[in-house]
Amino acid sequence: MALPADTPQTALVIDDDPAIRLLATRTLEASGVRVVSFADGENGLVACQRQMPDIVLVDVLMPGIDGYDFTRALRASGRGRSIPILMLTGLDDIDSINRAYEAGATDFISKPINWAILGHRIRYILRAADAFADALENQALLASAQRVARLGSWRWNLENGKSQWSEETYRILGYEPGQVEPTVESLLARIHPEDRSDMESSIAALRQSGRAEENTRRILLGRDEVRYVRVHTYGAMDENGVPVHAFGAIQDVTDSKLAQERINALAFFDPLTGLPNRHQFRDHLTSALHEAKSGLRRVAVLSLDLDQFKRINDTFGHAFGDQFLTVVADRLRVTLRSCGASRLVTRRNEPILARLGGDEFCILLRDPVQVESASAVARSILDGLRAPLEVEGRELFVTTSVGIAVHPEAGRDADTLMKNADAAMYFAKNQGRNNFQFYGKDMNARALERLALESSLRKAIERQEFELHYQPKLDIRHGRIVGVEALIRWHHPDMGYVAPDNFIPLAEDLGLIVSIGQWVLREAAAQTHRWHLAGLNHLRVAVNIASSQFHQSGFAQYVEDVLRQTQLPPDCLELEVTESILMNDQASTLATLADLKAMGVRLSIDDFGTGYSSLSYLRRFPVDSLKVDKSFIKDTPLMGDDAAITSAILAMAHSLRLEVVAEGVETAEQLEFLRQRKCEYIQGFLISRALPARDIPALIAQEDVRFASTAA
Repeated sequence: MALPADTPQTALVIDDDPAIRLLATRTLEASGVRVVSFADGENGLVACQRQMPDIVLVDVLMPGIDGYDFTRALRASGRGRSIPILMLTGLDDIDSINRAYEAGATDFISKPINWAILGHRIRYILRAADAFADALENQALLASAQRVARLGSWRWNLENGKSQWSEETYRILGYEPGQVEPTVESLLARIHPEDRSDMESSIAALRQSGRAEENTRRILLGRDEVRYVRVHTYGAMDENGVPVHAFGAIQDVTDSKLAQERINALAFFDPLTGLPNRHQFRDHLTSALHEAKSGLRRVAVLSLDLDQFKRINDTFGHAFGDQFLTVVADRLRVTLRSCGASRLVTRRNEPILARLGGDEFCILLRDPVQVESASAVARSILDGLRAPLEVEGRELFVTTSVGIAVHPEAGRDADTLMKNADAAMYFAKNQGRNNFQFYGKDMNARALERLALESSLRKAIERQEFELHYQPKLDIRHGRIVGVEALIRWHHPDMGYVAPDNFIPLAEDLGLIVSIGQWVLREAAAQTHRWHLAGLNHLRVAVNIASSQFHQSGFAQYVEDVLRQTQLPPDCLELEVTESILMNDQASTLATLADLKAMGVRLSIDDFGTGYSSLSYLRRFPVDSLKVDKSFIKDTPLMGDDAAITSAILAMAHSLRLEVVAEGVETAEQLEFLRQRKCEYIQGFLISRALPARDIPALIAQEDVRFASTAA
């Protein structure tokens, strides 16, 4: 079909997505532009041969002739050389944008399209296109239109060498109108020295063939102001096909170019640290491996993961954690320089440091000497992080675990090398952290085991593989068991009993700890209510609360809902939180604690003595009790230091009217030591190990008799 000829401005829309065609048609027609649309480039080219539109919007990816081929074909035709062509692509699709310009596109429209301004943008482009067409045909452009579009025009008589520039051309090149003669030499004087040779070649080609060209060049204004201009050239021939005149335009496209560079930065660099991101790192690794195949390089990948970084995030918040990561990145840069790299750029043999996400960094070693001494580089990294890091006035210490994968022993492609370096890093963590390990084949089996454990853990709740055991809590003042602590156990159908130390950290890494914690709270409350119905209505249950669970929005409301659903009295529930939870975002923490106290729930600080142990927050937060960590009880009263610390904690707690629970009590000597210092409660093997719910009533009956006789 032929394009309609009864309207002066017609837009051709080519996109295989019918929704895009419909929205574009309605938007442009509302702006007074006639629209003809096609689902493929073939029909679009046929239509252009019959009648040329005023502007074309074409999608990049289509079946058959895609947007690039369509643009090249249209530019190759006579009238299609100057038609505005807008490519439809995504903001982060750098390759598509570059290919669009190379194919001859005028500009690109980013998806998702802002339909509200599309009509205004098309009208503006059509006005600029009209002005540009007038410049080519009438040797003049309206100065006002040129200024708005930052578009200058010029004409060059190839026979006598005389040129004419529009006023805007002078301004774009940094001259006042009429300041210099409009000559080729005046133009070349502004072209950036690195682009001048290419510009001279384009001018020579214009003299010889008059062929149309469109190139982006840099111009240098003053000493350091670099701007980008797009130069359009087109020659007019005499009857013998000899170029006699040249016409063209020059447009300041600095803003568009800088936007491209910003898009490139988002696509290839980590916005937090400025380091290359995963995508760019993989590109460099692939290139290095390609050269390695020809024997020009050796390649090694080092995978780094900060040890217990999550604790910093949970304690100080994510904004602080981000600042911490930038300081770590700086320290890693300095450390690599000391390993022989003058600066972290993509020069031939220098290492490349990248941040892959979170607290995970990667290093590419491409120098033969560095690859052979990868262990020395890893050791330098470990040593470099030993010194404290200062973040917002705080001194913090961090260690890292490093995994090393060397080509070709640990893999021959980028994905395999990165995966195996990661496996070696996890192996280093399992070896106690703060060390490095080379990849070995047995690690692959370990990595597969971890993946299998992850998969099983995700399904453990719905498969009802978790159960709770309960650690009894003895009131040593009255010789009576008054409560229990709920402890989760996982019985895997194939692996059997999985220790909490093996799956709790994994649950935190996978983001499952909140759902698991909710199940524990619900099940513990329900079981305690069942004991109450059976006559043990004095029992109180303690539940450990993870940081991510406590800080989740609506946590206090969830606790209230659980109490209502299970009919457990609030004062029979005790929530155990760590000191790090209390130190993170104190305003919201105080609000949550206040809500819990208002409903009658008891609050306890778990593992007291291993963290901040500060009197200031003990006064600030409405807690009821402290739990002395078992590491202090283990050698009490034999070890003087531990005994002194335990005595100090008890004295401090009592001065603040807080009760104390001592964990890990195993001997009668420990019990007597704690009784003399008026400790209220104990837990440990002296009473019992953690038991299934069904065994608790019998234990209470037995132990109440046993300890009642010694309470006095």
